Amino acid sequence: MRKATLLLLLTFCNFIFASNTTTTTSNIDSDNSIQIIRLNYTAPNSASRELLLAFTSDNAATDGVDYGYDATVSSPFTNDLNWLIEDNRYVIQGVGAFDNNKQYLFGLYNEFSGEATIEITSLEDFDTDIDIYIYDALLNTYTSVKDTAYTVTLDAENYTDRFYIAFNQSEENTTDETTDETTDDTHDETTDDDNTTADEDSNTDEDSDDTTSEEDTTDSAEDTNTNLGLKIRYIEGLNQLKISVKNNNTISSVIVYNNKGTVLKTKQNINAKKTNVRLNRRNKRLILHITTNTKTIIKQIVLSRRN
Repeated sequence: MRKATLLLLLTFCNFIFASNTTTTTSNIDSDNSIQIIRLNYTAPNSASRELLLAFTSDNAATDGVDYGYDATVSSPFTNDLNWLIEDNRYVIQGVGAFDNNKQYLFGLYNEFSGEATIEITSLEDFDTDIDIYIYDALLNTYTSVKDTAYTVTLDAENYTDRFYIAFNQSEENTTDETTDETTDDTHDETTDDDNTTADEDSNTDEDSDDTTSEEDTTDSAEDTNTNLGLKIRYIEGLNQLKISVKNNNTISSVIVYNNKGTVLKTKQNINAKKTNVRLNRRNKRLILHITTNTKTIIKQIVLSRRN
């Protein structure tokens, strides 16, 4: 894999671009009209892939497929990182002039679970300093990779709509990641959150079970967001999350994902200050998208269980 990629990079540096199985000489002069970002990806099994993103200042290329500017993956690997253009895999992507509001999608493929790393290896022919981020669409996080590598722990899975390279952080990014550990709650502390009305949890029968005993509610996890008065508690006896907000806030919807990005549970049209979400016992690591009447909060939860 490395030899094939290095050959493509060398070809690009000489301004000869690969497309499918043929090569075409670019009409672009060998000046700084092209800006280049080189990346290196290391998979959980230590496999390596080099990628290249090129910006044409005269917009000779586009965000779509451009013959002579984009190089496809001739032999797809099961542990790999590629550019995704129109659902196809590429190792070189040529686009138009640099625009820090644009993002470019990765296809990340993992046969093994573990740590994956993306790092910037070089920037070429940029006249001004630029910011570079890896955007995680599931967690809604922007991680700078300008000076340090991006490392993420992933399951053996293909991720084709989660990771992007970005050059600007969205001002609406409201991500708040937490790790919740179980604590001991008294019966009095659980009483208030257990008194959820039928209207608040009428979405599904399985989520509206509040007939809990003291034994059911001894194990819980708690997190508070001061802006919303957001409180998330895990009830181990029921394998259930209890979510509440305070003040003038109400919960509109809750979507629960596993760390692969698969939707496990959706509750819509809640319109209440409290709601319960019954969980799947096989999922210890969860990502919650909680939408209120004012904003969406994304939380990463690791449930601690006795068993």
